[in-house]
Amino acid sequence: MSNDHKASAERLGHPLDRLRELRQAWSDPALTILALFLVVAVFVVLPLQVLGLTPLLAMALTTPVLLAAVAVVADHVAAVIAVLLGIGLIVAATVLHFRGSADLPVYLHLIAGMIVSCALFWVVARAVFAPGRVTYHRILGTLVLYLAIGLIFASFYGIAGLVFPHGFTGMPPREDATAVVAHTVYFSFSTLTTAGYGDIVPSHPITRGLSNLEAVMGQLFPATVIARIVTLHLVDRDR
Repeated sequence: MSNDHKASAERLGHPLDRLRELRQAWSDPALTILALFLVVAVFVVLPLQVLGLTPLLAMALTTPVLLAAVAVVADHVAAVIAVLLGIGLIVAATVLHFRGSADLPVYLHLIAGMIVSCALFWVVARAVFAPGRVTYHRILGTLVLYLAIGLIFASFYGIAGLVFPHGFTGMPPREDATAVVAHTVYFSFSTLTTAGYGDIVPSHPITRGLSNLEAVMGQLFPATVIARIVTLHLVDRDR
């Protein structure tokens, strides 16, 4: 290769190297940012939607979560495609909502939430449990995993609550789809933490099976995470 070609290749390689270094530098902080955005989306935006938050404002508050999700999964092509697919479904659901469609936008939102949450869980789990130094950001990444589990099951509960007339006892009417979704998120995290307040009860075999599975995962997840984090810390200290 001539000197001119080498110099040209080096010039082309530098921006890519800088972009790669920038992604690596922000990979851990992105976990923290995503965790904070997810907390706001789950515990602030969803309850406000039930109280009458407009779809456009809800979309604006959810956008940072989606952007942070793209940043976290940037190095994984399949996960990026999944997140972009989820974003596309959310946009389509919003358009259909303004056109007067009732049920389809809710299903699209639930499917989109399931897809994005699964992609995040897969990528963040690989980042959190990978060998290396245990940082503050990686510990907060476990919060992302925990919230992702709750959101995945909430999507299943939401679909089941809309499909089966008697999937749950204590749910709002199926016509109030937004309230149904918010209540399934509430029920999901109550089940995940095994709080079990008793105001919402699964009354269908499928919803009961899902709630049992989530309760078991809620018990095993903290022990698994603590064991892995402690092991990584001990290995890094020995090095």
